[in-house]
Amino acid sequence: MSETTPYRALGEPFLAALEALATAPHGGWWADVLADSDLLLAVRDRSLNVYYRGASLFRITPAGAGVSAETHVKYLVRQRQALTRLGQDGSFALDPGTAVWTRYAGPGTLAEMKRAAAALSGLEKAGVHALVKASPNVVDVEIALTGAPTEAASAEREGAEADAMLLAPDTEASVTPTPAQTRQDRLDAASLEERGAADEAWLVFHEAKLAANPSLRSKTTPAIVTQVARYRATLTEQADRLAESYPTLCRDLVRLDALRRAVHAARGLAAVPTLDPLVDEVARGARRLRVDTEPRLVVFGFDADQRDGALKAVIDELRGQHRLQVYAVGRPSGRTTAAFRPTDAA
Repeated sequence: MSETTPYRALGEPFLAALEALATAPHGGWWADVLADSDLLLAVRDRSLNVYYRGASLFRITPAGAGVSAETHVKYLVRQRQALTRLGQDGSFALDPGTAVWTRYAGPGTLAEMKRAAAALSGLEKAGVHALVKASPNVVDVEIALTGAPTEAASAEREGAEADAMLLAPDTEASVTPTPAQTRQDRLDAASLEERGAADEAWLVFHEAKLAANPSLRSKTTPAIVTQVARYRATLTEQADRLAESYPTLCRDLVRLDALRRAVHAARGLAAVPTLDPLVDEVARGARRLRVDTEPRLVVFGFDADQRDGALKAVIDELRGQHRLQVYAVGRPSGRTTAAFRPTDAA
């Protein structure tokens, strides 16, 4: 693939197969996904990910003239409270069919997959999911970009270790150097925004953190500062490629949105939230896409008292001393305005 080839696009044959699958007798699982407004669809390179709270419930790919889907077994564990006896021979008195889903059996299977993902997702991923749902200008999530080699990249904590630290906000996060290496950067979201020019739209990338995340604070340099610097270098290196690729991604999102609306209408469900008009305008070429290489930091998960207290000093330091673009959004649930939008000084 050349550098000018869109690398975030499904391709016409795959899109047509997805449209056909939505009404096919064997496509019930895909129609259920489209009918569930709580699920996020993310366009990849000739593949589509279905996300729930940061978990990829399905990775969908072309398979000949059709479609193939895969999921992690951990999302197929049935969410039930039940005991099983351990026999003297070391075996459990358990029918595997009652412990995991061995076939897709309709919306109930999808609901339990979501419950399994929710049990495994961290506090931060759950919050980001809520913020994205309230932001119709978001066009991509869980964005993996290959970063340039760095001399000292901070070691990021993931999974259970990260959540444990979030529950102990007084623990200081330090920058731990690792050897120079090419690594994958993963940003939380990408959104579109307008900046005055009627024929332009800007693609902006965001990293979202809970206000309690220890990476926001340090007696020296907070880990988030190094993380954002690495993202900045990656976005600068790949800006042209991103600008060429994301209009195609937007065209795919418009097609998927139409498909989702058709399924909702056929099932008599409430209308799907409207995409931001910028998505369609970029898709049609009515606006030239430009890339902002300065990542935004979105801080969430706090109330007014916390915002005006210790958190204010943290955000002021990140904005002032470290020159980060920070947008503080408060609680992620129940939002009626987009969280991923231009930063302000408040």
